Amino acid sequence: MLRIHLQKPDRMRFITLVSTIGGLCFGYDTGVISGALIFMKYDLNLTPTQEGLITSFLLFGAALGSLFGGYLSDKQGRRKNLLWVAAIFILGALGTAFAWDVPSMIVARFVLGLAVGCASVTVPVYISELARPERRERLVTVNELMIVTGQFLAYTVNAGIVNFYPELSHSWRIMLAIPAIPGALLWIGMLLMPESPRFLMRRGETEEAVKVLRTIRSPEEVDREIKEIQRVIQLDKVQLNIFAELKKPWVIQLILIGLMIVLATRVTGVNTIMYYAPTVLKSTGLGDAAAVTGAVANGVVSILATLLGMVLIGKHSRRKIFFTGQAGVTLSLMLIGLSFKLFFHSETLNGVESLHANFAGASYIILGLMLLFLVFMQGWIAPVFWLMLSEIYPLRIRGLGMGIAVFGLWIFDFVIQSLFPLLLNHYGGSMTFGFFAASNIVMLLLLMKFLPETRGLTLEQIENKFRF
Repeated sequence: MLRIHLQKPDRMRFITLVSTIGGLCFGYDTGVISGALIFMKYDLNLTPTQEGLITSFLLFGAALGSLFGGYLSDKQGRRKNLLWVAAIFILGALGTAFAWDVPSMIVARFVLGLAVGCASVTVPVYISELARPERRERLVTVNELMIVTGQFLAYTVNAGIVNFYPELSHSWRIMLAIPAIPGALLWIGMLLMPESPRFLMRRGETEEAVKVLRTIRSPEEVDREIKEIQRVIQLDKVQLNIFAELKKPWVIQLILIGLMIVLATRVTGVNTIMYYAPTVLKSTGLGDAAAVTGAVANGVVSILATLLGMVLIGKHSRRKIFFTGQAGVTLSLMLIGLSFKLFFHSETLNGVESLHANFAGASYIILGLMLLFLVFMQGWIAPVFWLMLSEIYPLRIRGLGMGIAVFGLWIFDFVIQSLFPLLLNHYGGSMTFGFFAASNIVMLLLLMKFLPETRGLTLEQIENKFRF
């Protein structure tokens, strides 16, 4: 493995920057379809059902990628997993760019989804196992920053192509090919990175783990951390049996908490806004170019809100931040639903029903409320969400535990994204966003009762907190 010699704080920042390129690819590939779909449908003659399949099959692939990626992360290591992720990102991006019909596009999107799912599981765990406890929240949150940056880049590239090259043939192919570049950068970068010391110690490679920790910790920290990890490993001397582990009450409790956290973030409808923003805005009367360009604002606000979240997460408890965000997105969804009800009306012309604004600028009210929603989602909920999922599972099944949670994430997303165009078409924006708001009220009550607090604890202290 290649080595780079940096000062300890700089080395940890470099490790974080390189590994979170996986988050950048994740964000770009989930965001780019929002603009590409508008133009792809003309070249591939897509029906509404096929549009939904192309959008959601990445989520289906991500569900399987997270589950198997989590398992492989525990078996072969975090670093090797990310090398495979990089290769699949390259393959999937080029596959979508050169797809010649609907079936080939669906297959390529599924392959790309495998990489997205595996990255979403492996990157936060990798960073959390290398970071100091007091810096873990901010370093893990860098992955969320890279995800929203990737989405912003996707929106920006889409808008740039639409506005500057409006006559460009097959522009969507260029949009979809671009993430092959960061995929290649991730592969090269991970060749320079160390393996997680916690994974190495679980494999019995204590000397190698010590070498890694010495590059990112002071000598006294290394000794203390090695002893703490060894105490946890001693509690699980028997050979790992996945099914036996999943039968333990405290492990089941953690799996259910993880799925609850995931469901709470999915019923916000965040990806209906991130994936279908141009579609929603276009339904309010904006043209193709204006709708795609308006979605860029989503990306800008997401980045700024995530930067705010990185500040907040270092100062406040996990529970307080999550509750505030959940209340904020619920209010935002209510306002979006009310705006569709009060500021728009339906008209039927030649048997086709369409939405029309009651006054000029009504479309931009919807855009503004979407941005308010994203401030709470990306500033309060998302940073805590990924951080807590990377923290709460025991060392011996940390990859699998997070894989199960993120598998739930992508399955929930697959269902919601498949149904959203149908809900919007049949029930309108008012009822659709009202449904999401009601679901969030229920999840807020469950979070207040069951969400644990993990701030300020080492990963081993968190494990002991649930174990005993």
